[in-house]
Amino acid sequence: MLTGLGAGALLGGLTLAGALVDGLGRGGPGLVLGICLVVGSLLAVSLVDPRFVRLVLPMPPLAYAVAAPFAGLVGDAGQMDDPVGLATAAGRWLSAGFVAMASATLLVAAVTVVRTTTTRAR
Repeated sequence: MLTGLGAGALLGGLTLAGALVDGLGRGGPGLVLGICLVVGSLLAVSLVDPRFVRLVLPMPPLAYAVAAPFAGLVGDAGQMDDPVGLATAAGRWLSAGFVAMASATLLVAAVTVVRTTTTRAR
């Protein structure tokens, strides 16, 4: 069983790995990052100690908010020349992951409810 910190490290590590693959392959956040976010979120909420399961709930959007700009900057370092271009690109990268963030958060919430109710029933 993982602690809350361990679950965050697992989720963050998988998400950053997906960001690195997408950044080097596509030039920005994409499908691999989204899949890694969802899989990492499900693994984190499934492997965390039942006492800390609620700590995983806010983690998927936070992990994506860190990983998406990382993937974008790895893939297109030319964005760093212009501050306005960097800001608009960061907004585009973050908004492109809305479906992945929402899916991961809803799945984490569902698993949290199931794990909380089954733990209390014991």
